[in-house]
Amino acid sequence: MAKSVKENKEKKAETTAEEVVSFDTDATIEEEPPKANPEADMLREELKKEKDDYLRLRADYENFRRRNQEATIRARKDGTADAVIAILPVIDSIDRAMGISLDEKSKEGLALIKKQIETSLSQLGVTEIAAEGETFDHNLHNAVQRAEVEESEVGKILEVYQRGYRLGDKVIRYAMVKVGVEKSE
Repeated sequence: MAKSVKENKEKKAETTAEEVVSFDTDATIEEEPPKANPEADMLREELKKEKDDYLRLRADYENFRRRNQEATIRARKDGTADAVIAILPVIDSIDRAMGISLDEKSKEGLALIKKQIETSLSQLGVTEIAAEGETFDHNLHNAVQRAEVEESEVGKILEVYQRGYRLGDKVIRYAMVKVGVEKSE
């Protein structure tokens, strides 16, 4: 038995001596290229396609949501504009009634009604277009009459026949005005 232990030690020494590996840094190590796996390649391509489809679908959804939101806002503004257009003749009638000689109590009552309507319109974002004394702007005013004036008054609005209104940047009704023009000689 003593012999077998000694033999085992010798064999162990021999095997460890044979297992010593030299690390030569000049020698290039050739690695085996990864084995081609067609199933993995196919799955990678499918994943790439599915990811691309997902990103496109997500972008389409975001565009749809944004367009829908803009359309809703636009529809609300258009609905408000339609309602205001229906109310404007009432304001015009009140203005005409105030111009007729009535007793002071009637004029005061009409002024209060007009103020209440204008307050309601301002809460909706409707504002009156500035006109009398301003420079004529074809984007806001509709010139229905011209009058020859001095050079300093050329292009100015002399009189307002019908007030104009806007909702935000959108003109609901153009102001009908009389504009000063150069004297013709």
